[in-house]
Amino acid sequence: MIVRMQPRHYPIAVAVGVLAAAAVVALTLVPAPAAQTSTDAAAEFSRDLYLEHVRHLASPDMMGRGNGSRELEEAAGYLADQFRLRGLEPAGEDGSYFQGFEATTDAALGDASALTLGSRTLTPMVDFAPLKLSAAGAASGELVFVGYGITAPEMHWDDYGGVDVDGKIAVAFRHEPRQDDPESPFAGADFTIHASLMNKVINAKQHGAAGILFILDPNQPAPDAQELLATAEGTTGDDSGLAAAYVRTEPMIDYFAGLGFDLVETQRAIDADLAPRSFEAPGSAAGITADVSRVRSPLRNVIARIEGSDPELREEWIVVGAHYDHLGLDGEFSLASDGEGRIHHGADDNASGTAGMLELARAASENRGAFGRSLLFMGFSGEEIGLLGSNHFVNQPTIPLENVAAMINLDMIGRLRDDRVYASGVGTGTGLAELLESVNDTGLQLDFSDSGMGGSDHMPFNIKEVPVLFFFSGLHGDYHKPTDTADKVDADGALQVLRVAYRAMGRLANQAERPLYTRVEEPRPVSGSGGGYGPYFGSIPDFTEVDGVMFADVNPGSPAALAGFAAGDILVEFNGNRVGNLYDFTYALQSQQPGDTVPVAVMRGDARIEADVTLEAR
Repeated sequence: MIVRMQPRHYPIAVAVGVLAAAAVVALTLVPAPAAQTSTDAAAEFSRDLYLEHVRHLASPDMMGRGNGSRELEEAAGYLADQFRLRGLEPAGEDGSYFQGFEATTDAALGDASALTLGSRTLTPMVDFAPLKLSAAGAASGELVFVGYGITAPEMHWDDYGGVDVDGKIAVAFRHEPRQDDPESPFAGADFTIHASLMNKVINAKQHGAAGILFILDPNQPAPDAQELLATAEGTTGDDSGLAAAYVRTEPMIDYFAGLGFDLVETQRAIDADLAPRSFEAPGSAAGITADVSRVRSPLRNVIARIEGSDPELREEWIVVGAHYDHLGLDGEFSLASDGEGRIHHGADDNASGTAGMLELARAASENRGAFGRSLLFMGFSGEEIGLLGSNHFVNQPTIPLENVAAMINLDMIGRLRDDRVYASGVGTGTGLAELLESVNDTGLQLDFSDSGMGGSDHMPFNIKEVPVLFFFSGLHGDYHKPTDTADKVDADGALQVLRVAYRAMGRLANQAERPLYTRVEEPRPVSGSGGGYGPYFGSIPDFTEVDGVMFADVNPGSPAALAGFAAGDILVEFNGNRVGNLYDFTYALQSQQPGDTVPVAVMRGDARIEADVTLEAR
């Protein structure tokens, strides 16, 4: 499941209007009825086979199934082999089980990086290393020390106040001032969003900097080359749009000392007074060359079909999907403090849902005459980096998308607690809630949510006006951590979820009328209430790689909708700041307050459309 977290778990997706599936809201508890109807298809599920799939996909040999990895390709082959073994026909491209696409999955640091401080040339990968989030290319200019590189109006803190970094190279400490001191506005068990290297880079960019250099504050032990490289490699491979590097502390302290500035004393003063001490350094000069290249990787959805038995219904489809990718070894989205470089097994997220999809496919194949409409089973890749596989499918479908009657998504169904499962999307199609009630004789308690949004692969289908059902057993302490292992998956609970999902699939495949799509008005707060956790804009990102942020959808009645923006628009400017990617937008939005009116510009085809948008509270 994709829930983009910053320190302290501030989800990027939530900040731009995606309601994370982890936070299922407006739930209604529905008790299980006593019995199924006689028209429901029946199936026996194998606990052993289910666990075999989970253990295989989440095994150490699969190395966390990171996007772009050899192991994810092996997982794709495993899914295709299972479909073939169970007699499902290929439904990918060119008569295969696969639908391929490309995506940026990482960045690589090359050998041609360079950094000069005045007349001194530093040694790459020893004295400095470009961050993987750095833009490729060169930047040069006078140095400006910007403290911790933070602009946080809500904390009355601005390291850029009183200094001009336009066209210059910013120099910033990592982390936050006196973060472990209760008197500090940044105090807490975890870092705030302002500690994020990406946020600091975006802040520097929005202040006009040509580049930024990070150093560890002098209170900390000086990093060695190994730590320097680990920090550089551990950042996201997404292009921030600004040259950025991590530099050993000593060369920077020495260079500023030669200019008459004492960074050690400056850092002590910042922490002592809890006040910025930024300054310009006339006569200084730095040059950065960042040899960084984006890594494009082939990814594959794995797709198989079972033809329906009813001549009048078989041209319509029920899609059943689950994502089979996870985080690999990359700690970028890990929620473990020691997660860097460790296998993130992804047993619940989402070997549990993938195993469930395979079991549903096996059971349906053994009872294939029971389904009037055709069935399409899909394993999605690219989910953890932006719902890429499901987005690709709905935009390049291998079957007519208008013929899809409903989509069922399984993501994290392996940690059932108190016999409760979240079933969202019931408001996206007529009769879906009643359908689930009628097929649930398992003893499960279904927590219903109307919403078809959320951070998983049903959302792109919902945006394309396909009714969706999403089964999810809830978050837990092992989410996005190396400790999400196969031994913790509750197979018996997952099979209960599959029993409901299978019967729902059968009912959807056989009922005479397909559910009519219903657009759900997502819950939103009253403008000006002052509550919630930040400003609300109301767009939903598409994650398509464009210059800007493409809107997959715009929530009706939201500030973005009231301004006249619509799905397909590409956001290029927000409050005077150029928007090149989702990070730019998220940072710019987080910098505002509910009630603020900001100028916004989008591209609609070749036309630039501008409007003032009044942000609301969440």
